[in-house]
Amino acid sequence: MGELKAMKLEATKETPEVTLDTEGNKFEISGRSFPLNAKGFYLPILDWLDSYAESPNTKTEFIFKLEYFNTPSSKSISDILKKMKEIKDGGNDVTVYWYYEEDDIDILDLGHVFARTVGMDFEFKEYID
Repeated sequence: MGELKAMKLEATKETPEVTLDTEGNKFEISGRSFPLNAKGFYLPILDWLDSYAESPNTKTEFIFKLEYFNTPSSKSISDILKKMKEIKDGGNDVTVYWYYEEDDIDILDLGHVFARTVGMDFEFKEYID
């Protein structure tokens, strides 16, 4: 398989900024996620990660820095996290960084729920907007 091309999606009012870059070793989803069609928005991201999982970097650090996401988005986020767990279970070094604003207990709690659901420890990081 050839080199996996980086995927970069600019943030919109409804969708997060997405960077998936094997060469730069940068994997990040940040911003707000409530697209009308969450499944459609996240499908190319999940397809990209499927390809990445076939030959991942020795170390993958995936950053989630979401201010807000709706229920349909959370299903896709869960799918992304399951893919990270799969890569980790394949013997690779995977760390998920879950960022939350200092007062945003909801996003922090959701991160803990995702971590339990997927069965993977996350690094929780507080940031000031």
